[in-house]
Amino acid sequence: MNRFGTKSISNNVLAVISQVIFNGVVLFALYRYLYDKLGVEQIGIWSLVLATTSISRIGDMGLSAGVVRYVAQALGHGDRKRAADIVQSVALTIGTSMGLLLLLAYPLFIRALHYVLPNHSLAAAISILPYALASLWTLLVVGVISGGLDGCMRMDLRSILMGGSSLVYLGLTILLVPRMGLRGVALAQFLQSVGLMVSMWWILRRQLPELSWFPWCWRYDLIRGMFSYGANFQVITFASMLFDPILKGLISRFGGLGALGNFEMASKLVLQGRSIIIEATRVLVPAVAALQEQNRERAADLFLKAHRLTFYVSAVFYGLLGMGLTIANLLWLGRYEVLFVHFGLLMNLGWYINTLMGPAYFANMGSGDLKPNVISHLILVVISPILGAGLGIFWSGLGVAAGTAIGLILQSLYLLMSYFRRAGLNWREHLIPKGMTLLFLSSLGLPVLSNLGFGQSEGLARATIFVCVGCLPFLALAWMDPERSQLFRKGSGHEYPMD
Repeated sequence: MNRFGTKSISNNVLAVISQVIFNGVVLFALYRYLYDKLGVEQIGIWSLVLATTSISRIGDMGLSAGVVRYVAQALGHGDRKRAADIVQSVALTIGTSMGLLLLLAYPLFIRALHYVLPNHSLAAAISILPYALASLWTLLVVGVISGGLDGCMRMDLRSILMGGSSLVYLGLTILLVPRMGLRGVALAQFLQSVGLMVSMWWILRRQLPELSWFPWCWRYDLIRGMFSYGANFQVITFASMLFDPILKGLISRFGGLGALGNFEMASKLVLQGRSIIIEATRVLVPAVAALQEQNRERAADLFLKAHRLTFYVSAVFYGLLGMGLTIANLLWLGRYEVLFVHFGLLMNLGWYINTLMGPAYFANMGSGDLKPNVISHLILVVISPILGAGLGIFWSGLGVAAGTAIGLILQSLYLLMSYFRRAGLNWREHLIPKGMTLLFLSSLGLPVLSNLGFGQSEGLARATIFVCVGCLPFLALAWMDPERSQLFRKGSGHEYPMD
């Protein structure tokens, strides 16, 4: 079977979607457990520590992101030895450099926590910092191995491992938290990441028998060849790593740890759902990388079909998710939290529009043209903090979230417009696909009407009634949309033209 063929791509899309849905169920159970056992402020501390340490991902020099593309290219040329050497060289480079960087940066992380946390929370944050750093190092290596599996077009295997590890994380958390508190969460994540690293390496060896049992082959020529791609991605990594800690630091500063805890849970809900769409779209990276070697016009056609599919699925998904935020709040937390709902609405809007840039983003990664991706991330990391800080002065944590949503929207619009221009496509015709305008407007307006101003907070039954009032006609509209039958009928033009 052609590993880059239609059937292979479809299997991988199905696998990653299933994994993200499963992880979402586990995440729901995990955060409900932590909310009951530790409280929302402890969740805020854990979130802030992870966000602060994530800045050090800049040290991977953008190499891990290039593994997918370069492994796919090597396999496209039939050079399995080169593919194996790429994985080992990058794993050794990142493992060594990041290990040293995290050790040296440890005192800096402590100082950063002193700045963003109140004094009464510092001891708990510092106690989990070593676990967070160890988990981060392990997950960086996991990212390299995962890229190798994706480059082999075995995202199905990667998805099974990721799903299993999330279940292990939940089990370890339930086992350790009663005895260790917040440190139990940190230790559980570290043990999960180590198990994932070992098992994923073993699975990758079955796909690339040329790999040794332990990475030992390091080739400077391969690393040097990836630096051009990695240099651009390094800017993206730097911008991405700054975005999360700055955002959460601002919310903590203007809204307090309680607001940050509610923001963390609302964001997790939206982002976990977003991952279903994004992970499916990520298949474009190895697919476009292989196509670039054969036919650039077919690569552009692949993008356009992916954009139409992503737009339709995003409109339906974020519309339904937005309408159900109050229900999710009542089921997850057991009581109505107005901050959770308001944060959820803002993040649902921001990430909704941002998700639409996925096909353009991953098509650029597959083709190696990362300049537009770099600029889009710089737009986000500059505009969001400025707007967030300004609005946070007047509307506390919600103001920060509103500024962030605006930044996410502007980032997406820039990247989509730039891709349409370079591909010679008319953005007026393709930005909102034909026949989807009413569905798009409904997906923006109904979430607001379903969550604000009608007494939904009075109970689950009342909230469910209002969701159904908006949800049923919305689903009917989505079903009757002409794009639905065109996108999902068997053998339709949305299939990937790879065979």
